[in-house]
Amino acid sequence: MSLVDRDLLPVACTLTPGAGAAQLAAWQEFNDDYLLDLDKTAGQITVHYPKIDDATARLTELVRTEQTCCTFVTWSIDTTHPDLRLTVTGTDDALAALTFLEQTPTPATKESEQ
Repeated sequence: MSLVDRDLLPVACTLTPGAGAAQLAAWQEFNDDYLLDLDKTAGQITVHYPKIDDATARLTELVRTEQTCCTFVTWSIDTTHPDLRLTVTGTDDALAALTFLEQTPTPATKESEQ
């Protein structure tokens, strides 16, 4: 992992540099595959994904890791909507540290899922 990659991990993250790089790469790939939309409000980020088996399984695994290494925020997956939603709550400073959730949905992905 380069210093640039390490800087993408929140300071409070407990993953080793190698595990952190792998987790960031997994988020990047997952978001490239499935990210539909992202809503930010004070103290909360809600990320929308298609409600399909692969997305649910991959998101569950990603969140399981985050719940052990980034406990400075609260992670929850909501499957009660037409889409799959990840909600992360915490202080605005804590949420700002989660730069891997800042990815912008690609127009092709958004259009293909509508």
